[in-house]
Parts: sequence; C-alpha cells; structure tokens
Amino acid sequence: QPISRNSILLGKFFFVFVVGLLQMTILFCYGEWMFRVGLFRDISSLIVITLTWVAAAGAFGVFLAAVSRSSRQAESLASLLILMMAALGGCWFPLQMMNLPPLLDTVCKSTMTYWAMTGYQGMLWNQLPWYSTNTLIALGCQWAWCLGLTVLSVYFYRRNYCRG
Repeated sequence: QPISRNSILLGKFFFVFVVGLLQMTILFCYGEWMFRVGLFRDISSLIVITLTWVAAAGAFGVFLAAVSRSSRQAESLASLLILMMAALGGCWFPLQMMNLPPLLDTVCKSTMTYWAMTGYQGMLWNQLPWYSTNTLIALGCQWAWCLGLTVLSVYFYRRNYCRG
C-alpha cells in the first residue's frame, strides 16, 4: 500500500513507544513486588513521568535509527550514547552527592537521563506530585528533548532514506 514517508517514521515511533510502555510497566510491577518502594502511591505522577520519559527515549531511538546507515551502526551508537547518558545523568550514582566542576555539572544537567532521574527522584524521595514546579521543569526538559530529537529524526530520515 502506498503510504507517506512520514507515516513510516510515525509508525516506528508508536511501536517504540508501546514497547517502552510495556517494558516500564513490567519493570515497575516487578520492582514494586520485589522491593516495595511505593511506586504506586501516586499513580498519576508515575503515569505522567513515565509517559514523558518513554516519549523522550522513543524519540532518541528513532533519531538513532534515522542517522544510522545500518542496524549494527545503530546498536553500537545506542550502546555508547546510552551508557554515557546514564553515567552523566545520575542513573549510576546520585549527582547530588558529587562536587562536580561547573562545566561537568552543566553537561550532566543537559542529558535526558538527568531530567528523568529528577522527575522520578522527586516523586519517590520527595513525594512531589507531577504538577509541582520541580517536576514540571523536568517534564518540560524531557519534552524539549523529545521535540528536538523528533525534528532531527524527520530531517535525517528524509535526507538519508527518502531520496528520489
């Protein structure tokens, strides 16, 4: 069937989004069952923060697919960038405990993972609702990443795969 080129990209994003939501649901259910951390005490905040994070991560995945020439290149690039963002964004160790130089602190706070960790930490540790100022800033930064990566994905997809 003839479909538009943008529909292909949108379909890929929705597939990644649904798989991401499924993964997060399994992760949270298992984590709550095993560790009883109270993830579900504020379900609305959990849903809003998770939808935002999955959208940003999905846009990142589609961006990598659009800029890569092969699946092997995408996998290698993804592994490298995800590990770097996880380390810089506070997924491996809490950045609040670190005394970082100003430049490195700025780099760390510019990652998607930093803002995801900020949202989840605010919800879990500080019991902030999704509409608190700190959480809204974290959500806004993630949506900015999502929008920026989506625009770049469309550009690179058209440049790399839509010739002719």
